[in-house]
Amino acid sequence: MKRLVIILATGLLLPFITADSATVDFDEAFAKLCGRNFVIQLVRICRSNALRSHHSANNHFRKMKTALLLIVLGAHLPLVTAIFMVTAPRSSYIASYGNNITLECQFPVESNFNANQIKVYWHYVLGDGTSRLVYQLINGEPALQAQPREYRERAFLLLDELQRGRAVLEINQVKVSDAGTYRCLIDLNGVDYKETELEVTASYKNIETIKTKETKETEFVCQSVGYPLAEVIWYYANGSDINETANTTHFTGSDGLYNVRSVLRIEAKSNDAYLCMFWNKELNMNTSAILHIKEVEEAGDIFNFPSMKRSYLIATIVVPATILLGFIMIVSCILKSRQSEQGNEKTCETSLLL
Repeated sequence: MKRLVIILATGLLLPFITADSATVDFDEAFAKLCGRNFVIQLVRICRSNALRSHHSANNHFRKMKTALLLIVLGAHLPLVTAIFMVTAPRSSYIASYGNNITLECQFPVESNFNANQIKVYWHYVLGDGTSRLVYQLINGEPALQAQPREYRERAFLLLDELQRGRAVLEINQVKVSDAGTYRCLIDLNGVDYKETELEVTASYKNIETIKTKETKETEFVCQSVGYPLAEVIWYYANGSDINETANTTHFTGSDGLYNVRSVLRIEAKSNDAYLCMFWNKELNMNTSAILHIKEVEEAGDIFNFPSMKRSYLIATIVVPATILLGFIMIVSCILKSRQSEQGNEKTCETSLLL
């Protein structure tokens, strides 16, 4: 009935209106007020006919007809049903690997809102345009039997927020595979949806370093795990560039994280220090570690003595130890010998008494 009233009012007056900038703007405004796509189509069809039959109308006549149309529509606007529209407060979210994240869409709530009448669907949008279910609420009740295994006990809807017009999806223990586009669809006094993006990051904060001293070169190794893929850049600790090229490789683990390993071989001086930096270009984030050549030398000194020093070490440690061991053995033999003699004397005394 409401739609019929609008169509009749529009159809009676629009054939008398010609196309100009005022009517074009009004078409858009009227469509927003009515919330029906058919209105804009009806206006354009009627105006097309008007161009052929009333091309010679003057400007004053056009403005009078436009004003008359506005008056008629204004009288009928209370009959137009409000548009049901879902909104997204944020277009994207960033979650850290292993942490929790909440995604949200909002919808209009009336004073007589009943949660048993709402349907909420959260979907993950795949690259080919299809989607898979993440969570669904049917007439106020979670439909967990249809939830995929990968989201079970990990994806929830915060039911208390529905009264506030918020459909909040919580994802626990975020994985790399959770990154992508999510669609929130609400079915209440109408149906509408919005989409939002989720990015997942894992910082390369734990950097393992290995230093190996060789005859002419020293090998430095930095390796870490994170996401997205990071580039490894080597510097001197003072910030100047290193001309040598490092060999950097990576592979993807079962958890989706990148395992990155970078190896730098260089003729290092005794007081040099080096810095390896993991730079995540997509997120403009970096972490770094410093490696000192002095630590490598101190660790390697024990195994790299010249032959004379090695002989001296043997003489000063092994020879005294051998002498000490021989002395202990001699003392032990003497003590045992004395104990044996005392035992024989006691035996003789006993025989004489008998």
